Amino acid sequence: MALSFIEPFGYEHGWRDIVNDVTFDIDERRPDTYTTVVWESTDTVSLALGQNLRVQAKTSDPFRKAITPVPGTDITFHGSGTIAASLSRHSGQSTTISITAIGGPVTITRIQLRATAVPAVRAIKVSAADSVSIERHGLRSNPDDAPWANANDARAVAQLFLAHYAQRRPSVQLRLVSSDREHLLQILQRTISDLITIRHSELGLYADFHVESIEHTIARMPADEETGAGCEQRVHYATLGCERTGLVVPTNPFTFDVDGRGFDDGVFDPTAADDPTQVFIFDHPEQGRFDHGRFGT
Repeated sequence: MALSFIEPFGYEHGWRDIVNDVTFDIDERRPDTYTTVVWESTDTVSLALGQNLRVQAKTSDPFRKAITPVPGTDITFHGSGTIAASLSRHSGQSTTISITAIGGPVTITRIQLRATAVPAVRAIKVSAADSVSIERHGLRSNPDDAPWANANDARAVAQLFLAHYAQRRPSVQLRLVSSDREHLLQILQRTISDLITIRHSELGLYADFHVESIEHTIARMPADEETGAGCEQRVHYATLGCERTGLVVPTNPFTFDVDGRGFDDGVFDPTAADDPTQVFIFDHPEQGRFDHGRFGT
């Protein structure tokens, strides 16, 4: 079913999102074979009968198999009552210790948490690069990290980055208005990662895109001020942010005066076609030369 969208229609070529070099600094961790004190507090806290205390224990390294604090061993206190303790979780990098005074008031002077620590034993660097993309677009490094990933996970993330972003992925923003039942259904039923086909004649665009973001807006449309006809109405529209699916990148783009890339061998290159640094420009000292500038769309 073909549906129409309204202006504004945003289009980005995708040059800014290219990533062809990925490097992650990874801390390789290994769990200890013994239990140690991974966190402690020496703050003094007084609890009345039945009063509950919740303390967040955050450690420098992740931990496993945390032991529920034992009164008298992990929790030092005095008073006419006793205490009951529990943990919100037994692994991670933080947990909440809940302490309740039972039988009378108590004063707590020390709390500790015992667990099996998972410290970093060495730091390694995981790298991956796409040489074809680097030659074509220059070096474009990924600025983000991969927290809590091990070496194998980091390599997988790096390969996914290169597979997805080594070549440009144009993105668009379009608006659908609930002008009829079909458009309203599209607005309500679209979800993230849906595959849709977008056609824009003026841009020569006719391709498949994945929905990356959805923003719903309900706006008030005033009545006609000149004629006084009609009444104020509410209009529901959605702005879809979409990214194009994988582009087919030719290995032999057409280039004038280069053996093997002429009329019988070269192919038109949609990836380089809109690149302002490579497209053919008349009278340009570099891009105006037949063996440098490439055809544009």
